[in-house]
Amino acid sequence: MTTQNDTNTRHQCLPEAEHRRYGRILLAITVAGALFCGGQAVRWWQEHARAARLERAVHEVYERALGGDPGKSPYGRLQFELGKLRAEASQRLDLVELLAALSRRAPEGVRITTVSMASQNGVASGTAATAADFERYQAALAAEGLFAFSVRSVDLYQTPVRFELSVKARDRSAPPREDQ
Repeated sequence: MTTQNDTNTRHQCLPEAEHRRYGRILLAITVAGALFCGGQAVRWWQEHARAARLERAVHEVYERALGGDPGKSPYGRLQFELGKLRAEASQRLDLVELLAALSRRAPEGVRITTVSMASQNGVASGTAATAADFERYQAALAAEGLFAFSVRSVDLYQTPVRFELSVKARDRSAPPREDQ
């Protein structure tokens, strides 16, 4: 019986050289794992510092853009301000669009001589060969979708007919009106 216990014991125990070998392997794996964890910690710290710098920079941009404390939702405030600017811009006159509208609707005998503009309204002056030409031009401008034209002054009894039209931008944010 003792022989059998000795054989079991021998199989379960490793020689001293094997213990040292496995110990060195375990130590090497532990050192490699510790170095890996240390490297990841340094990388995390660098990314954390970079994120904090970017956060401060974005906060400074929000402060400059919004003129003071950006509050809890600066992006929402920026969107709100952008909406206000777009609504305001939709009410402004655009010179190129105005000139296109004036020339697109002009019959043969009508000449625009001057155009003056402010941000919300403008004045277009010109001449028409006849009163009928001016009436046709006025009717054509009434169908214009981007601008509202109204007669400021007209001298129908003079040839050529001199006129001044007031121009205002239509509300582009509102749906178009239905003609009835």
